[in-house]
Amino acid sequence: MKCDEKSRFFRYSILYSEAPSGCTAFYAAPCGGMEVLMKLGKILKICFISMLVIFLSFIAIRIFMSSDRSCLDSVFPTDAAKTAYESYGESAFTTNPIPSDMSADGYFTAYALAYCESEKELQITVRYNESLPENYLIGSDPDKYYFELRDAEGNTVSSSRTVDTKDRYFYRHLRLAFSDVESDSELYLFLICEECAYPADHTDGILVRHPSLESKHLKLSKNEKSALSE
Repeated sequence: MKCDEKSRFFRYSILYSEAPSGCTAFYAAPCGGMEVLMKLGKILKICFISMLVIFLSFIAIRIFMSSDRSCLDSVFPTDAAKTAYESYGESAFTTNPIPSDMSADGYFTAYALAYCESEKELQITVRYNESLPENYLIGSDPDKYYFELRDAEGNTVSSSRTVDTKDRYFYRHLRLAFSDVESDSELYLFLICEECAYPADHTDGILVRHPSLESKHLKLSKNEKSALSE
């Protein structure tokens, strides 16, 4: 209800009505100031909901990015892998679960393990945040990083060679190949940064192979089969 000219400067206007008893009843009706407050409240509500949706969307996207394991998850056609595929076909490759795919210090993640017993080659993909040399291994050169497989006593079994790389989101992905890896080994994966004397003696690697981990044949995609046949 609009206010008349005489009450336009007041917050409320007093209106009159006849009650059934014949008495005069008074009540207050909102004027311009109250209407502004109501509109402002609606605007603030819309802004709050919009910000909440944006925040939740951002969290969901980050969760998706951090859990994505599809980058460089294929068997790379190394000479050893091609030889094994030529001799044994798809059955040449096995895989096993990695109990905890992130290092204890959170520096890197490992996934997509493939093992070729006939050639004793192990392939695996590692991923680390591009901020690693800035915030943690400060001043180091990522191009000088490499990885090692070590046994339970800490002895180096094999050093990596990088066969493929790709950057996605905020992460750098490396497809690694290791030679001379025995099938029944207990092996831990370590990131090596000599510039920062990393890892320290107390640093734990990622357990990637153990006799107790169940192995199964790896199902190859059409693209993998094609690449291994070339």
